[in-house]
Amino acid sequence: MKFALFGSMFPDRTAKAEEQILGVCESIIRHGGELCLTENFFLTLPLYIKQKLQSVIELVETLTNVDMAVSVGGDGTFLRTATTVGNTGIPVLGINTGRLGFLAAINYSDVDETLKEVMDRNYREEERALLKMSTDETFPPDHFNTNALNEIALLKQDTASMLSIHAYINNDYLTSYQADGLIISTPTGSTAYSLSIGGAILSPSTPSIILSAIAPHNLTSRSLVVDDSSIISLKVESRSHMFLVSVDGQSRVLDETVSIQIRKADYTLRVVKRVGHTFYETLRDKLMWGADVRKRQK
Repeated sequence: MKFALFGSMFPDRTAKAEEQILGVCESIIRHGGELCLTENFFLTLPLYIKQKLQSVIELVETLTNVDMAVSVGGDGTFLRTATTVGNTGIPVLGINTGRLGFLAAINYSDVDETLKEVMDRNYREEERALLKMSTDETFPPDHFNTNALNEIALLKQDTASMLSIHAYINNDYLTSYQADGLIISTPTGSTAYSLSIGGAILSPSTPSIILSAIAPHNLTSRSLVVDDSSIISLKVESRSHMFLVSVDGQSRVLDETVSIQIRKADYTLRVVKRVGHTFYETLRDKLMWGADVRKRQK
């Protein structure tokens, strides 16, 4: 199998994180896999790692003939990997070397065992839905991704004043949110930004989209779950006449004259999972459901 490996490209990457990247690379090679890295990512690695890898890896610009993408880092790295993979159909394996890790759910300590299972074709895949944003403004194609695995967020920009966000579902008026922003989330993203503001947790296979207001002025405002065949139309009013749109953390400032439509994307992302490991196990582990926190305070 041929693997394309992706990792954090932030300059503050720790020495431990770099050692873990090297460890994953060596594990892939040890189990008989072929390994490729993008040149941009390879150039960010320290010299000693470059010297160890340069004779056993292939530097690539595209993911042609790659069997699987491997994300080494946190959920942010996984999202960037998903953006690169796009609609190629290449499955993504997420190895968590960050903190929480719902997307990159495989612990680094399980890397060797997991890669052996992958090489033996002993794994399963989950299809994850994405959201597609469109506007009446044309985005430069190489500078802004309009597909979201987690969420699309509308946020206030350069002002303390709230936004007025007029929302329509399939052209039927829903409400006008008076809030700091609005998050439109996939089931995958229900454990991300949406969860932090009280949105519902959905199983990743649930055919739904979640709308959750950020700090709404009306305290009766609640998170809403709609069918994923829905087309969500949004019009924003702002005192500054500008607002921020964030697609999986990638942001851009828009004028309030710009209207936004959000719908389910026409492709899915294939996420690699270990056999016997479930979403509910991840919830119990990451959110410590059922754990007696009193024992941690002693």
